[in-house]
Amino acid sequence: MARIRLPLIPRGVRWGAVVLVALVILLYSVVPAPGSGTFRTGPFGVLGYSTWLHLLAYGGLAAALAYTLHDTPRPDWQVLALVFLAVAAYGIGIELLQSTLSVRTAAYDDVLTNASGAGLAVVGWRIATRYVRFYRARRVEDLRVPVE
Repeated sequence: MARIRLPLIPRGVRWGAVVLVALVILLYSVVPAPGSGTFRTGPFGVLGYSTWLHLLAYGGLAAALAYTLHDTPRPDWQVLALVFLAVAAYGIGIELLQSTLSVRTAAYDDVLTNASGAGLAVVGWRIATRYVRFYRARRVEDLRVPVE
């Protein structure tokens, strides 16, 4: 089976992306978003818009962290367990922070949704890495996809 080749950009840039995603989540967790407080359904009309945002945000954070830690010498199961636990713990921390703010509310449902987003991303990452081969990209030229 053919594998897709994707670059592993330098580790410092990967960590910068993780920090950026975490900061965006923090920002939108403490500042009320426009239209918050009203119930709207998200895509497919299955889940609420807020639930979709939680799933995407924490799934994105988990995917960014899994990508960042991909080339560590630890076994995959340890790395992915760490990713899940770290992102779930971050979600718990955000909810605890929201409980101290008068303009926000903390909810156990959000904790579960955040952890679900992280879990789905970890499972998705594990499946995706079966079909992807990463290579180190040290220069801009290394980011070009080779034509075969």
